[in-house]
Amino acid sequence: MMETDPTGFFNIEFNVQLKDASEWKRKVSKEDIIQEMRTKLHHYPGITFGFSQPIQDNVEEYVAGVKSSLVIKIFGDDLYDLEKYANKVAESISKVKGIADINVYKNIGLPELKIQLHDSKMAKYGIQTRDVQAVIEMTIGGQAATTFYEGDRQFDVILRFQEAYRDSPTKIGNILIPTSNGQNIPLQEIASIAYQTGPAFIYREGNSRYIGVGFSIEGRDLGSTIVEAKQVVAAEVSLPKENHMEWAGEFESKERAAKQLALVVPISLVLILLLLYANFGNVKDTAIASLTLPFAFIGGFISLWATGTIFGISAGIGFIILFGVATIDGIVLIGVIRDNLKHKMKLKDSIIQGVRSRIRPVVMIALMGSMGLLPAALSTGMGSEIQKPLAIMIVGGLLICLVLSFTILPVVFYLAYRKEKA
Repeated sequence: MMETDPTGFFNIEFNVQLKDASEWKRKVSKEDIIQEMRTKLHHYPGITFGFSQPIQDNVEEYVAGVKSSLVIKIFGDDLYDLEKYANKVAESISKVKGIADINVYKNIGLPELKIQLHDSKMAKYGIQTRDVQAVIEMTIGGQAATTFYEGDRQFDVILRFQEAYRDSPTKIGNILIPTSNGQNIPLQEIASIAYQTGPAFIYREGNSRYIGVGFSIEGRDLGSTIVEAKQVVAAEVSLPKENHMEWAGEFESKERAAKQLALVVPISLVLILLLLYANFGNVKDTAIASLTLPFAFIGGFISLWATGTIFGISAGIGFIILFGVATIDGIVLIGVIRDNLKHKMKLKDSIIQGVRSRIRPVVMIALMGSMGLLPAALSTGMGSEIQKPLAIMIVGGLLICLVLSFTILPVVFYLAYRKEKA
């Protein structure tokens, strides 16, 4: 696929346009198709395959610096040492369950012709370095000798040896170099000429060279996989003090989002408790109503477990929404039970009548929230992997929280007030 952004010869991209999911003859998911493609292409030697999408690929490169969702960056000066350490890191993380599509973004790999001049031999013939370089530049690379005019346009006339006289190290070695006494000697008399493998693509970040080890994660959550991978790399790969390692890509975004959630979730819980206390005016009812918060935890995790969904940032945001909606069940139930007690009803009768009278509104609250997000929870199209965990968390969590609120919350209210009402 042709691109407008520069990349190395090692990076080849093929665009596979999938038909609409409704036209698929087999009932498979996108993950199943990728796994089948990986299995069939795996036997080609020397090729590392990675699967992505055009926009996702560009976003990942913007975040990580390379075309990979996750990357380990090893910083240093010596490109050959960097590649050696990168291969060790790649071998280490290959042992971690869930890590796939490991790819070392090699710096070394471009064949180049090296002409090493020898000062002692040049001094013997009275040849200066700039004279040799000028001849090499002209004969191999070409040099403008004059200018050709065609109307109002001008073109350089390049002087250069024909390819037949410069297409091998031996022929280049026969290029004649003028000496100070008017004689000409072959270049091979004053230089060593040979092919070697040199840098093909040099990655830089923060004024430092680095090499990247890209990989992806399948069938496992990001957090625990990276933690295990870090432990394995730390145990098996030792870097000298002039080199250091960084983990980038989705992991960086996940760490930033996790720090934000670690701040937002406690604040949300505190605000919910304050609002509950402002509504009930006492600690006992506030504590009983706050039981819907663990109900939300239970319902959310059961939903993820039942559907095989991995917990991530999207599901974490779903928790915040679920907390807020779930507490409405406690407010509605406890509010009507307290009203019944004010009308001199017995405790058991107040609870039974309150639960019966509030079945419809509580069920409607749960159904409105879950049915509205049900299409997102059942979606399988492109991009659904972002919204789906949040939707599954809320849809399943609200329904399970509904059941727990009707079965456990009344019992807890009875146990809390039975001595007082007796």
